[in-house]
Amino acid sequence: MNQRDVIIHTEEVKKLYRLGDEEVWALKGISLEIYRGEFISIMGPSGSGKSTFFNQLGALDVPTEGKVYFEGENLFALSERQQAWVRCNKIGYIFQTFNLVTVMSALQNVTLPMIFQGASKEEAEARGKKILERVGLGHRLHHKPFELSGGQQQRVAIARSLANNPAVILADEPTGNLDTKTGAEIIEILKSLNKEQNVTIITATHDHKMLAASDRVCWIRDGRLEKVATGEEFRLEEMEADKLGRN
Repeated sequence: MNQRDVIIHTEEVKKLYRLGDEEVWALKGISLEIYRGEFISIMGPSGSGKSTFFNQLGALDVPTEGKVYFEGENLFALSERQQAWVRCNKIGYIFQTFNLVTVMSALQNVTLPMIFQGASKEEAEARGKKILERVGLGHRLHHKPFELSGGQQQRVAIARSLANNPAVILADEPTGNLDTKTGAEIIEILKSLNKEQNVTIITATHDHKMLAASDRVCWIRDGRLEKVATGEEFRLEEMEADKLGRN
C-alpha cells in the first residue's frame, strides 16, 4: 500500500439533522485520510454516526459542513451529473440487505451496471460470468435471488459492486444478515479482492471478525473520530478487556 496515495480525504465533515425544533449533530467534524489499496473498517456503537459518515464517503449524502475529496476532487463541488459519474464508475456499493433486483438472475444483476455504463450485452455477460466465477457462483449464473441463500445473494452483491472495476468498494454491514460461517467467507472474499486487485475496501460494521482483515479501524463515538488504530491493535485491546472482565 502506498501511504502517500490518498484516495479519499475528509476535512471537518459535519452533519446536522433537524427533528422538529431539535437539532442533532450526527457528525461533529471528522477529518480522515484513506489510502489507495487500504482495507478500512468504520466501527462504533449504534447511533455513533458511523453510517452517516460512511454515506458521506460514497457521495450518498451531503455533509452540512466540511469537504470530501475523492482522488483530489471535492465531491460536493461537482455537479450532480459529475457526482453520479463518480458513483457509477469509481465506487462499488455493497448493502446489508443485498438490494438485488428480484426478477433478474445473478448474471443480469451483475451486468446491469455495465449496460448502464455503455457496454454491449455480449461484453457485459462475458465480464459478468468471470466476476461471478471469481466469487464462487459460476454455477448459479441464471438463478434469481429467491433461489439463492443469503450468503450467495451477498456474493452476487459483491460481484455487482465489481462490475465497473471501481477504485473503492463501500460495504455497509456486509455480514450483518449472515450466519457466522458465511460472514467469515464474505470477509475472506473482500480481503482477497483487496489484495489481488488493490481495490480500496471501506466497511461500516459491527462485526468484530472484520478486525483481522482491516489495515485500520476508525472508531466513531458521538459523531467524532475517537480513535484510529490497526485491526490487530483493536483485537488485542478487546482480548485484554475480556481478560479483565473475567477477573
